[in-house]
Amino acid sequence: MKDTAKTRQQLIDEIAVLRRRVGQLEKSELQRGRAEEALRENEEKYRNLVESTLDLIFFVNARGNYTYVNPRFERVTGYAAGELAGRPFTHVVAPEYIESTIERFRRGIRGGDTPPYEAELLHKSGERIPVEFLVTTRYDAGGRAAGRFGIGRDITERRKVEKTLREQREQLRRLAVQLSEAEEGERRRIARELHDQVGQNLTVVGINLSVLRSLLPADGMNPVSARLLEDSVTLVEQTTEYTRSLMSDLRPPDMDDYGLVAAIRWYSERFSLRTGVEVHMEGREIHPRPAAVVENNLFRIVQEALTNIGKHARAATVRIGIDAAEGRLRIRVEDDGAGFDPSRIRRAGEHHGWGLMTMAERAEVIGGSFSIASRAGQGTLVSVEVPL
Repeated sequence: MKDTAKTRQQLIDEIAVLRRRVGQLEKSELQRGRAEEALRENEEKYRNLVESTLDLIFFVNARGNYTYVNPRFERVTGYAAGELAGRPFTHVVAPEYIESTIERFRRGIRGGDTPPYEAELLHKSGERIPVEFLVTTRYDAGGRAAGRFGIGRDITERRKVEKTLREQREQLRRLAVQLSEAEEGERRRIARELHDQVGQNLTVVGINLSVLRSLLPADGMNPVSARLLEDSVTLVEQTTEYTRSLMSDLRPPDMDDYGLVAAIRWYSERFSLRTGVEVHMEGREIHPRPAAVVENNLFRIVQEALTNIGKHARAATVRIGIDAAEGRLRIRVEDDGAGFDPSRIRRAGEHHGWGLMTMAERAEVIGGSFSIASRAGQGTLVSVEVPL
C-alpha cells in the first residue's frame, strides 16, 4: 500500500509539473503570437510609410547595387524597381556627379562621415532631376558594412525658386547701380548749380560789400551801420565757406581728375581738421581705375564710416588702408574709439544701424562684401572688398 500511494503521489506531482509547463508554453506561444502580430503591424506601417512618402528611398548592397527602391523613386526616375534591381547606383546618376558619388559611397562603407549633398539623377527619358540626398551605412549582425540606405528629395521646385531669387537679386542690383549713378549725377548737378549760381553770387556780394566798406569813411559812419556792414561781410564769408564745403561733400574735387585714393585722402584731411581726429592713410591709386560706380560707392562707404567715427566713436586715431591685389580691391577703416556691440545694429532704433546698413548695401551694389568688427572699448574695423 505504501509503495502504491507513493507512486500515485509521484504521478500527481509529475502531472502538476506538466500542467505548469503546458501553461508556460501556452503563455510563451501567446506572447510570441502577439510579438509576431506587432512585428507584422510595424512592418505594414513601415511599408506604407516608405511606399507613400514623397521622398525617394533606396537600398544598395556593399557592392553598390540596388536591392530596393520605393515607388516614389520609380516615378521620379522612370525606372521600375525590377529594372534597377542588381544595377549599380550610378546607373541613374548624371555623369558629372558619378565620381563624387562613388567617393561618398566608398567613404561611407569604410565608416566615414557622409553629410547631405546635392546631385542630379537622370530620368529614363534623359531629363535631369536635382535631388538632395541623405545616405547612411547599414551594418549586419557582425558589425560589417552591408550596404547603404538613402533618402532623397526632389528639389526641382526649390531650384526654380532659387533661380528666380537670383534673377530678382540681379535685377535689384542693376537697379541699385542705376540709382547710385543717378544719385551721383544729381550730386554733380547740385554742386555745379551751387558753384555757378550761389557761389558766384556770394562772391559778387562779398566784393560789393568790401568795395562799399572801403568807400565809406571809417570815422563818419553811424556805429549801427558800421556794425551791420561788418556783420554782413562776415555772414557772406561764412556762407561762402559753407557752400564750398557743401559742394565738396556733394562731389569731391579730386575724384574725377585724380581718382578714388586722392578723393579719400582729401576728405580724410578735411575730416581731421574738422574733428581733431588724427588720420593715417596708406594706399596708392589703382591702375587701371575702377568703374565710376565702384569709385563713387567706395568713397561714400569711407565717408559714412568717418561720419560715424566723428559722431559716435570718440576716437583719437583713424587708420585707412587701401590695397589692390589679385583682382580684388580692399579698404579698411579702423579707429581706436569706444567701439560697440555689432549685434545691437539689428535692434530697432540703434543709431549705428542705418549707416551700417547703407554701407553694406553700397558694397553689395558693386558686387562686393562688407564686414564690421567691434567690441566695446576696443575700437571698430570696417572692411569692404570688391572685385576689380
